[in-house]
Amino acid sequence: MKKKIAVIHNQIKNNTPDELDVLAQRDLIRSSCLTIGYDVNCLTVEDDLQKSLEKITSAKPDIVFNLVEAIWGKSELIYFAPALLNLLKIPYTGTPLEALFITTNKVLSKKIMQMNGLPTAGYFSINALSGLNPHKTYIAKPIWEEASVGISNDYIFTISETAKLDKISKLSPTHYFVEEFINGREFNVSVLANGGKAEVLPPAEMIFSSFFDDKHKIIGYEAKWDENSEEYKNTNRVFGTADKDILLKDKLIDICGRCWKVFSLKGYARIDFRVDEDNNVYILEINGNPCIAENSGFVAAVKQAGYSVETMVERILSDLN
Repeated sequence: MKKKIAVIHNQIKNNTPDELDVLAQRDLIRSSCLTIGYDVNCLTVEDDLQKSLEKITSAKPDIVFNLVEAIWGKSELIYFAPALLNLLKIPYTGTPLEALFITTNKVLSKKIMQMNGLPTAGYFSINALSGLNPHKTYIAKPIWEEASVGISNDYIFTISETAKLDKISKLSPTHYFVEEFINGREFNVSVLANGGKAEVLPPAEMIFSSFFDDKHKIIGYEAKWDENSEEYKNTNRVFGTADKDILLKDKLIDICGRCWKVFSLKGYARIDFRVDEDNNVYILEINGNPCIAENSGFVAAVKQAGYSVETMVERILSDLN
């Protein structure tokens, strides 16, 4: 008898590109699961969580493939989905409940990184701006948002930029924090489960064109999602650059493996890095359950490693909660 898989995803609320992306993920996972030979049912987790629970239990799945990125349109509630699946005692894919809560909260995850000797840039509460170093550059970032939501050049500042500083001081300290801005190269490194262990896939570097010569080099919302923007057109994902510096590549791979263990990650994850001019590596963030749409960086890394999407899906399905 075929195993039954329920692919669950969040309800679309705002029709923004970062939100609609989950539908592309759903379609790819559904197609891959059918190709592998599973019986597949796609379900939307709606505002009425009790109704959603009933839909999932009525489907009687053997496994739930969790693609939920938000509840009630709020990404900070992403951990509700694994919490509900834990409640139902249904095996599910991806990052476990506790790890998803921790990695979604960037401040909490940075605290754990520091406790475990994992390199990450210094950070401050919005309420502690008076303690910033006048010789450093900083960036205000959302604590909870993913997919570059809320990341903007407007929030990169020095304390001499009084207008920006005043604006940032008014941000909610429960939703924003300030981090030292690391000027340098940016790498995205995908990690895929492999027989109970973690396989680090080929690192991808984000290459910024000369368009950014007089701008801060960041992957903000426009660069990630707005295909008509100059920021999007002038950033490119490139594999193979880390192969030219084996010490750097080994460092990235080692840190990814340590993050997988420290944060108890499962299935698949992506870790984003900055590398400064002295080749010091800093973790920007750990992405549990990153985007796995056909055009995503994760799927690109899977294919760069020589694997099919079906292999990726089978690996994820073999490392369940």
